[in-house]
Amino acid sequence: MEKVVFTTKTKKLEVNQDIVRMKEKQKGTLSIKFKSPDKSEIEEIIKFFESLTDMEPLTMNIADTGEIKAYFRGTGSLDTIKEGERTLHAYEATIQELIE
Repeated sequence: MEKVVFTTKTKKLEVNQDIVRMKEKQKGTLSIKFKSPDKSEIEEIIKFFESLTDMEPLTMNIADTGEIKAYFRGTGSLDTIKEGERTLHAYEATIQELIE
């Protein structure tokens, strides 16, 4: 299973790539959405991102393709979504890509 890895100076979060969706909101600003039927998996993601401060530097590495340097910008709320018979838990974080 391919991973998306988020790293700060003191913390690291590895997430299965299949629960991650990314969308560019504005140039360099990425909205990262996590969606999973496993609430504890989403809670671990929330714990990581809520421990960050605004503009804290971090890196993101998608399936070992190389580190993307960014700043943390903020989070959304934990949402519960019904998709047919499944209940999914969703959470969103926003990062600003560091353009060098």
